[in-house]
Amino acid sequence: MDGQADPPVPRPWRLDASAATRTGFWHTVNEDAFAVREPAGLFAVADGIGGLVEGAVASRAIVEVLTRAVTPGAPLETRVREAEDALHHINEALFLEGIERRPPVRRGSTVALVLLGEATGVCLWAGDSRAYLQRGRELHQLTHDHSLCAQEGGAIHPRNIITRAIGPAGEVEIDCCVVDIAPGDMLLMCTDGVSNALDEAALRALLSGPMAGLAERIVAEAVARGSRDDATAVAVRIAAADGAG
Repeated sequence: MDGQADPPVPRPWRLDASAATRTGFWHTVNEDAFAVREPAGLFAVADGIGGLVEGAVASRAIVEVLTRAVTPGAPLETRVREAEDALHHINEALFLEGIERRPPVRRGSTVALVLLGEATGVCLWAGDSRAYLQRGRELHQLTHDHSLCAQEGGAIHPRNIITRAIGPAGEVEIDCCVVDIAPGDMLLMCTDGVSNALDEAALRALLSGPMAGLAERIVAEAVARGSRDDATAVAVRIAAADGAG
């Protein structure tokens, strides 16, 4: 009901979240978007694809549809199904709207999101936006890039070509992975404006810092290291309910 807060997801821990985005040096419009919806355990980033029209429209449509679709308080299985259905729905909508234009256009966006349950997280993604899990001193990349560069074993291309995304084609396959979560873990979702500029050592060092302003520091460091693309980060720290961990 309007005006009422969403009920929280039952869990034995609490969340601290930080999010930030910055428009790329050569851009007039930020084509990244993000969602932070703690009551639904939903955290997402989306990156409108350069070279296609209306990247900002596509990325914002994705996070808006996800935010509406995922039900706070629902079991993790239900929320994952809602998110997957939402991504397929917005993929079809973006594609059909594009081919109905005169002349037809293609538009699309990457997406990476995490949904949190009581002791498990589920990551969904399409494209080269990434999700990471940091546990102790170890950083694990949960996603793998859907890009020509990744397919060819890291070969250098003048422009990194995205091989999977939401919107450019009538159907899309959403990749999924499941990960155990525990107090003390840190999750990071970011667009390639961050991941292309910061290696794992830099990310580990940043994620080990305080939560206050963490995402802004990650984005600022990416810019300092040469990122000229839109850069977005969503960081989530999982802490024990009593504040320990």
